[in-house]
Amino acid sequence: MSAHTELGDAFDRFARVEAPDLDSPTYAELAAGVAEDDELLALAAHRQPGQPAPNMLFGAVQYLLLRGSGHPLAAHYPILSGPEPMRGPAFPAFRAFCLEHRDRVAELIATRRTQTQVVRRCTCLLPAFGLVYRGAAAPLALIDVGASAGLNLNFDRYAYRYLRAGSEVLRWGKRGARVELEADLRGSGTMPAPPPEIPVASREGIDLNPIDLADPDELLWLRALIWPEHVERHAQLVDAAAELRDSPIRLHRGDASRDLSHLLERVPADAALVVYSTIALYQIPAEGRRRIRAALEARSRERPVWQVALEGAHPPSLTLTTYRNGSAETDFTARASPHGWWIEWEVRAEPAAGTACVRA
Repeated sequence: MSAHTELGDAFDRFARVEAPDLDSPTYAELAAGVAEDDELLALAAHRQPGQPAPNMLFGAVQYLLLRGSGHPLAAHYPILSGPEPMRGPAFPAFRAFCLEHRDRVAELIATRRTQTQVVRRCTCLLPAFGLVYRGAAAPLALIDVGASAGLNLNFDRYAYRYLRAGSEVLRWGKRGARVELEADLRGSGTMPAPPPEIPVASREGIDLNPIDLADPDELLWLRALIWPEHVERHAQLVDAAAELRDSPIRLHRGDASRDLSHLLERVPADAALVVYSTIALYQIPAEGRRRIRAALEARSRERPVWQVALEGAHPPSLTLTTYRNGSAETDFTARASPHGWWIEWEVRAEPAAGTACVRA
């Protein structure tokens, strides 16, 4: 299969599967158009190895629009046009924009990375972290693999609502929190209710290119990676960035497949060591993922290590794996929206409280 055909197939799949799954008719239309357009496929081909071509092309275009590149295309983006975007096809204006700004779009695709920071994925992390804390009875030492800006390391600073069939069944977090997140519970499984408090001993992340949200341009790039119809995600990202200024975390520039073991060795012995990732491992080659597993197994010969992962595709799986004495055991699995919109528990991990859990 030629690289050109492979790119066309990637955009075709994005149009048929990924964009509809995440409720983005705009990107579904645009991806279908790009899949049949040789000039735009050649533009998308400037991506770095391992980077998803549709996300990079669409992110580069939206970045330029957010920077104020006046163009009729902006009328099709709700974050720019308001709640009533222009009716009618967006692809002709999109194609014209890409060709008019060909050099700048190509430069962005070639130099940037998809480091989407979806704060709402914390709705999946929270119950998993709660299970770790209940089992370990020790504050969590968090290490985020593929941390981007590290916003999910502040999961306990946010407020949460879980709904079933439209009715609230569980609430968690500080009242008046700057960031409020919500998720639907699906299926017959029961989500384990998090304990009222989940103490955190340390918050560290590792990324090839950690995002510094003190830089307005870096924040703008993260906003550019948000899909056009997901207006609420822009607000969540900005609010979580403000929370980060008040609750700083530590980010490390490095390759987790090589450097994770050094971070594992630094965690205090009286903390529960938790390594987690959210839709990040797909960017690490198979050999790199093998080295990460080996690092977790090696460290578990000295102390328990917990791994929380929201990984995979259509839909991803939420897993909690415990490493002890060099061996791994997966304790529970759930299906979840890649953006944390819903969770479906396949295995009942523990009896869950029937009443809402509220932290004052």
